[in-house]
Amino acid sequence: MSYEITEQRIPSGALASHTLLAGDPRNPAVLLMHGAGPGASAASNWTRCMADLAEHFYVIAPDLIGFGQSDLPTDLPEHIGGWIGLRVVQILALMDELGIEQSHIVGNSMGGALTLHLTLEAPERFKQVLLMGSIGAPMTWTTEMRRLLAFYSDPRIGRYREMMQSFVYDPSLVPELEEIVQTRFSTATDPKIRAVQEVMFKAMKEGMDELILPPSALSRMPHEFCIVHGRQDRIVPLETSLYFMEHLQKAELHVLDRCGHWAQTQRWDAMLPLIVNHFTRA
Repeated sequence: MSYEITEQRIPSGALASHTLLAGDPRNPAVLLMHGAGPGASAASNWTRCMADLAEHFYVIAPDLIGFGQSDLPTDLPEHIGGWIGLRVVQILALMDELGIEQSHIVGNSMGGALTLHLTLEAPERFKQVLLMGSIGAPMTWTTEMRRLLAFYSDPRIGRYREMMQSFVYDPSLVPELEEIVQTRFSTATDPKIRAVQEVMFKAMKEGMDELILPPSALSRMPHEFCIVHGRQDRIVPLETSLYFMEHLQKAELHVLDRCGHWAQTQRWDAMLPLIVNHFTRA
């Protein structure tokens, strides 16, 4: 059966969430948390994956607060902790609105840090967890990460294209990359979005270390973690996933070759069975 992806605006506390949905609501729920590059959204991260996942799960992919078409707070947080706090409240309220007591969850990059904060704050709401190129650990800042966070100092399409190319192992192997570049650049430079994301990226650049979960917190998490990292990830180095492996109680690490920061785009052949197996085992 082929499942259609639908878009809905769903109440999620004080702020409504623009959300992509696919699959049978009677199946186990899977939440997809996208990353935080300029112009990112649930659609840019997950549209190409959702139909396959919907064969097995009820798939929910919201635009996180500060991205896409979800509502914005009246006062924009000046600290990255405030943005993560808004998103924790958003996701738990979205689950309540959809009547989902417990869900599996996938977190990519910044969405991985959010996933960790969610499972720490509300452990009973989540089953199995999958992290993909996740931040939330001490890491060496790559040149590519610094350029990403400084995008709005020189927001030109040529520079944006070069930045997006650094997300993948080999741009020639991702035929849809130019479409991703054009769509995300248009979003990132929309005046309304830009005004928000300039504040948000300044907060990220100045306070990224505040997202790090200490070993004492990670060691208390009872969940089973599947950790995926691209061997050629130039944005978030592999050392973050090694840190999680060192401190989580139950974790398996899969390092994918010929893969940069977007495993779901470059190595879906490996990602799909990892997700399905991790979320369906007893």
